[in-house]
Amino acid sequence: MRNRERFSLYAGYVRSIDYDQTDPYRGRDGRPSTEALADMFLPHPTFDDPVFPRLTRVRWVAIHRKALMQLAMFLVPTVTALEISCYEPLESACIKVLNGLAYRNILLTEFRIAMIGHTPAFLYLLSDVLAKQRRLVRVGLPYYSASRQIVAALAALPFLEEYGSWTFVKYQVHLGMGMDFDWDEGAFSSLKTFGLVTSLADAAKVMSRPHQPRLDDLTLISRDFLEHTHLRNLCSHLSVFQPSLTEINLFIYSKITGIDQSSAMPFDLLRPLLVCAALKVFRIRSDIPMAYNGNDIAYMAGAWPSLEILALCADPANEMGSVTGQPLRSVRSFTQSFRALRELSLYLNTSETDGVSGVPTNPSQCRLSVLDFGTSPVLADCIDSLDLSKAVYVAALLAPHAEMKS
Repeated sequence: MRNRERFSLYAGYVRSIDYDQTDPYRGRDGRPSTEALADMFLPHPTFDDPVFPRLTRVRWVAIHRKALMQLAMFLVPTVTALEISCYEPLESACIKVLNGLAYRNILLTEFRIAMIGHTPAFLYLLSDVLAKQRRLVRVGLPYYSASRQIVAALAALPFLEEYGSWTFVKYQVHLGMGMDFDWDEGAFSSLKTFGLVTSLADAAKVMSRPHQPRLDDLTLISRDFLEHTHLRNLCSHLSVFQPSLTEINLFIYSKITGIDQSSAMPFDLLRPLLVCAALKVFRIRSDIPMAYNGNDIAYMAGAWPSLEILALCADPANEMGSVTGQPLRSVRSFTQSFRALRELSLYLNTSETDGVSGVPTNPSQCRLSVLDFGTSPVLADCIDSLDLSKAVYVAALLAPHAEMKS
């Protein structure tokens, strides 16, 4: 009884619950696990008299049905941010949780849900939940969930600033829900951040349609085979409809074998994006390498004077060892060309060391705080060969206390 009274006293100070059933250390540090608390208090609290009366944020990661159902005790009127992740197919339990959310007086400003597998019945219920949450500002939904009902519900949210498809590392098969995202005139007027997990072809279609809101950030994750035409079309549509973007993230994973430098993605496919003069962040990551030269670096620097973060396919699949990458001196080209650059991610060829010796002489425009070599073996080569000239050369291009990683 004393423990329950003490718990009730301190429960009034709790603002956030973060439960992760995948955490191997959960409940091992002397504190009771969330399951123990739920088992203790689930029969006692009511919706009008919650255990945590000032709770505002809940993050819940579940792999079992019982753990997901225990979330219900924390769905109280004070909660404004809810994040649910299901690492196993738990649609039936998730539907019960959403039903509880739909009929309680909870007004969320932030709602994210990720799950493996979903049916039209789930999407219909999810659209009903979204339609009732008129204060939503940030929304993350399972990918391949943009049904017509979902899009209509999102379009009716007057304060929506951020929408994204939320994905796990584990790839989910397209279940036939389609990509029905469309822009109605006057809808999504507050939207600034937009993300999709879909094919390049579908993304190009979505971004070619009229009545788009003026976006700041765009993220696209594609796991289909890279078709140059689709990527070029996407970039062309962005240059026309979204020239004021400040952040672009393109993650393209083709899952093909036998990649070599001849398979490289030509920079010309991205050239239409040079009109996006306000860019501060540009990332393109792929299992396919990128082909570009010194002129391309100069074009990027001239077109994107405010760029702070740049990643150019630093993680290509290189099982065959046939991806050559950029020469190490290209890092110098970037620091001489860009004024505002802070973070740079490249795949480098450590065997090509022409022009790499000691401290560079000509001054750089910027000093990097993060230099990411991706999957290229720069750091390993320096250690294995005890060749410090490469390390000295690169270190001179970095700001004090900068980070090198691979």
